[in-house]
Amino acid sequence: MNDEPKTKNKSIHELEQKVFDFFTLSQLGKALISIQDMENLSRVFASSVYETSGTKNVALLIYDIDRKEFTCHYTIGLNPEVVKNVSFCEEEGLFWQVLNGGQPFSIRDSNGNYRFGSVIKKFKLDLLQSQVWVPLMVKHQLRGILTLGEKKDESDFTDQELNFISQLAAQAAIAIDSTILNQQKQKATVSLGKKMENLSVLYDVSKALNFTNDLKKTLLLILDKARNAVRAQKGSIMLLNKETLELEVKVVRGIDPITERKINDGEMECTKIKLGEGIAGKVAKTGQHMIVQDVKKNKDFKKSDASNVDNIVCLPLTAEDECIGVMNITNKATGEQFSAEEVDLLVTLAGQAAVTINNANLYHLAITDGLTQLFINRYFRQKLQDEITRSKRYQRPFSLIMTDIDHFKKFNDTYGHQQGDAVLVTTAKLFKSISREPDIPCRYGGEEFAIILPETGIEGAQTMAERLRKEVEAYEYPSLKGGSLKVTISLGVATFPEHAADAESMIKKADVALYACKEAGRNCSRVYSPDLEKKG
Repeated sequence: MNDEPKTKNKSIHELEQKVFDFFTLSQLGKALISIQDMENLSRVFASSVYETSGTKNVALLIYDIDRKEFTCHYTIGLNPEVVKNVSFCEEEGLFWQVLNGGQPFSIRDSNGNYRFGSVIKKFKLDLLQSQVWVPLMVKHQLRGILTLGEKKDESDFTDQELNFISQLAAQAAIAIDSTILNQQKQKATVSLGKKMENLSVLYDVSKALNFTNDLKKTLLLILDKARNAVRAQKGSIMLLNKETLELEVKVVRGIDPITERKINDGEMECTKIKLGEGIAGKVAKTGQHMIVQDVKKNKDFKKSDASNVDNIVCLPLTAEDECIGVMNITNKATGEQFSAEEVDLLVTLAGQAAVTINNANLYHLAITDGLTQLFINRYFRQKLQDEITRSKRYQRPFSLIMTDIDHFKKFNDTYGHQQGDAVLVTTAKLFKSISREPDIPCRYGGEEFAIILPETGIEGAQTMAERLRKEVEAYEYPSLKGGSLKVTISLGVATFPEHAADAESMIKKADVALYACKEAGRNCSRVYSPDLEKKG
């Protein structure tokens, strides 16, 4: 009779405990399922277990799908610095069979020694100071592991306590699974957006390749797209000089505007890098891209006071299995490292840049005179017709200068053909150096040259002709036998539409003016007028 009150009180206590456990599970389930952030979810779950279990410490390990391993995500009662790097990957064996059984189990035997000692030692799991492991299972998939240390009162966990912890773990496993799936969805959305952005970049560049004939503008566009796509501060394209085996900067982006303009316009030379030297030189030599996340720790990086480089992706420009240069993308604007996805995009853009440069080189060879490096006659005639069409459309003038070297045949006979070729090359270089960017200097044939001057009327053309004449007259042409030679030229000018209405008439009228110079004693310039034809 005396035991009846005790039995009754025990039953009431057990009932109250069950009600409390049910209420705790219900409230925790609601709280966990509403949390979509893994950090907060881990904190709430671990704290609830710690408060209700009486354990000395708790650790929560979450399965990282990308890394395919369990990593320590949150702890209570352990030194975070000691356990933050604790992780282990999935392996075959009894340990994994027990984990995948889904039931709580003691990680130590009755003597306090760790079961599965080889696994514990291999992954340093003893740092978790655990007594009990509780698998977090969802649909037969292990999403995480909860570890509990000894109880504060040093008693063993009862079956009822383990059952309650298992139910907490089941609630947490569902919430963790939901959060992982949500994170994967977010990553997939971000990844899809990034891929769409990258496809847009590649489409814009491809479109530019089809509709832009200006190599410099196309390369600058590629640099801009590359920098913007990976959020980098600077970029440059260097081409390999096959004669000197040096990399020379051709276009840059992201530096101060004045210096950038001078480099891109060819007014300023940057430091040249020999093949095999520095990061760029090695990339050009090996044909393999390099990613340097911190140049201070890289011995290959060639330091320069003006470089201001923190990190860099250097990519080879390869055309027809030959490296023709490199593209450099430097300094992530966000201070982050270059990702693998970003590098893949840059590799593709570098390939497009290489194709652009190679096609431009082939086109340049097709339209360029091998000796003088001026445009050939066929290209001259095409551009002359294009200029007439453009001038008619926009009602703007343009001019043509026809010029040749005075007494060139006599000069050739006296000094030899090699010297004659050297004079042609030097004269062509003078013409190119004096010509403006839109001007089109060409070798018409033999010792005769033609220069198309867009947007230039009679007065401007006459000024240009005189400038060319004076420059040649004053120049000391080097003699192959030592010393110097004096060379002069005569120039005839014709302007559209004042003097001619079509291409052949333009050439003829400029030739008439050139012939008038010969009649006047050479080393002079003349603008076409009908009177000159009468004299002829």
